[in-house]
Amino acid sequence: MRLTIAQLETFYWIAQLGSAHAAAQHLNLAQPTISLRLKELRDTLGTELFERTSRGFSITAEGRALLPHVAVIMGELSEIKAKDAANSIVGPMRVGLAEGFAVNCLSPLLAGLRDDHPHLRPEWNVSTSTTLEAAILEDRLDIAVILNPIGHEKLSLQPLGLQPTSWVVPSSWRMSEPVTPRDLSLCQIISNPAPSAMYRQIAGWFATAGLVPAQMSVCTSVAVIAELVVGGLGAGLLPVKMAERFVHEGRMRMVATEPPVENGRLYIGFRAGSEDARSAAVAHTIARVVKGLDYLIY
Repeated sequence: MRLTIAQLETFYWIAQLGSAHAAAQHLNLAQPTISLRLKELRDTLGTELFERTSRGFSITAEGRALLPHVAVIMGELSEIKAKDAANSIVGPMRVGLAEGFAVNCLSPLLAGLRDDHPHLRPEWNVSTSTTLEAAILEDRLDIAVILNPIGHEKLSLQPLGLQPTSWVVPSSWRMSEPVTPRDLSLCQIISNPAPSAMYRQIAGWFATAGLVPAQMSVCTSVAVIAELVVGGLGAGLLPVKMAERFVHEGRMRMVATEPPVENGRLYIGFRAGSEDARSAAVAHTIARVVKGLDYLIY
């Protein structure tokens, strides 16, 4: 009689779960099918692999000797299935990233997607979160990582974590810490335009003291804002990981503030009702890669 994968799978799950009934439920098979497979395996190998007890099945010495070999086979099958699943995620996909997040995370995300889904062709759109949010709602993006979304009934959000955020000033500025809204209220502030997540964070921080910045310059690029701060042209609000490189180079300072800056909240966004296997797979890879970067607070 021929040895089959189905027989080995049945043996493996009975050994793992302790009963034919539990194995049948796990494999979504009828109990007689499980019993037949086990009998065929016993007849093929010419040995008893289990003994019946009052609690179900007890594995024999021969079964224990066989189990490690079958476990290896089951592991290999799982890898094959995982590769098949990855290969089924194919074609172009429009992926948006908030710029501050993209500066730090796009490179490892691209590598992670190549590993997990080699036949996927991501088309990256890096912009402000409000622009990305609108693009999802208008079906110009399939999925996006968004900072502090405004929210919409047609937007489905999956939380990623908190993005540490800090006020940054040119290294030449001498300011006593903690810096307050009143300290910065007469300084040049550089921000993404309203109603961006950055603009709302800045406005909210000044509002805690009932203030509005006297001088506000707007720029659509977070990376350019960092360069303007480095150039001594104003203060800004940046992701900590993005600012660290400039701080280490002595080109800008992160300052402690009172009240503290609220960290940004990052989400993976989809158009409600549009979630499918491809979007779920990409969202899983994004979450996995970002968790390995020590970028967010959970």
